[in-house]
Amino acid sequence: MTVSEDFINQRKEVYTKILCDLIGAKTVNPPGDEYLAAKIIKKRLSKIGAWYKIYDKKRHRTNVVAKVGDAKGKKILISTHLDVVPAGDGWETDPFTPVIKDGLLYGRGACDNKGQAAATLLVLDYLKSVEKQLKSQYIFVFAADEEQGSSLGLKYLLGERKVEADYAIVVDVAGAMQKVTVAEKGVLNIRITAKGKQAHGSTPQKGISAIAGMAKFIAKLEHYILKHQLHKYLTRPTINFGTIKGGSAPNTVAGHCECVVNIRYLPSQSPKSIVDELKNLSERFGEFEFEVLVNAPPTEVDDHNILVETIRNVAERHGINLRLKGLSGATDTKSFVLNDIPAVGFDFADDYVAHNANEYCRLDNLFKFSSVLIDVCLEFNK
Repeated sequence: MTVSEDFINQRKEVYTKILCDLIGAKTVNPPGDEYLAAKIIKKRLSKIGAWYKIYDKKRHRTNVVAKVGDAKGKKILISTHLDVVPAGDGWETDPFTPVIKDGLLYGRGACDNKGQAAATLLVLDYLKSVEKQLKSQYIFVFAADEEQGSSLGLKYLLGERKVEADYAIVVDVAGAMQKVTVAEKGVLNIRITAKGKQAHGSTPQKGISAIAGMAKFIAKLEHYILKHQLHKYLTRPTINFGTIKGGSAPNTVAGHCECVVNIRYLPSQSPKSIVDELKNLSERFGEFEFEVLVNAPPTEVDDHNILVETIRNVAERHGINLRLKGLSGATDTKSFVLNDIPAVGFDFADDYVAHNANEYCRLDNLFKFSSVLIDVCLEFNK
């Protein structure tokens, strides 16, 4: 047993309790209220004597940034978040009252992302215990607002230079320590507006239904594959019809219909090329307008950079054979890469558990991950 593993074993009960407390802190976003979870993080940081600072862009939307090590050395940042999605339906237990059964801890946020917050806090605890030996600086971010775009969280911290780093590890991608994510698709929200001609509902032939036109266009897009080039780690682009509204009354031909689509796109595509492609497809169905509401570009890092290689080598020593993967979803990894900070995703949680009813994390994976992440950090201390 290594020194770090012995350290972790001695603190399993403490950090299981911390995770339970974090789940009990209702930080559903919206409204967020991350300050409730931040209190728990701050209490532990104060107990172990770690430096930290609080950043709130808005009241109660708390970000905690902690640092340990030598500020003159390489800066390694580890990021998690404190907000969670709404509980939803289908739970067998109270989602905000943690339950432990057969080594699984159930509760909203157990795997996304409060389990990760507890695991990285444990890593920080260990590094603080050997701080005099550290040649690098390790920055731990417990961020707000990740589930709603990070404008009050990591994007704010990076945009106002509250945090800086040479490398970043985002502990928020699932994968049960079996993969490192090195690429993410772009996220594009487009408002599509169909224009018709309003008329009385008793004489629909005198009007042009914008709803009917939109329905035909959606039927065309439902199984349509946007033009793209294959990517080593990313699957093909997708189109999701997120919202739709139109018409003014049942007895009136709809002169207007609006749909917002969410497109996950590849580096070979661009917002302009996608909009142009949609325009060409729409021409046979009526008059349409297109407006880009959100664009978060696709990102990727060199799959042989020092961060990737370090994680893979450490994982191999722990008996883990990692694969490199891409994500269709977007995490805070994207924000780091867009700010010229090489970043990857690495996590211990099971795939397909996040945002589901009866969300859980495996406690043995949580503590094993802490041990692996400690060793990754120490590799940057050589």
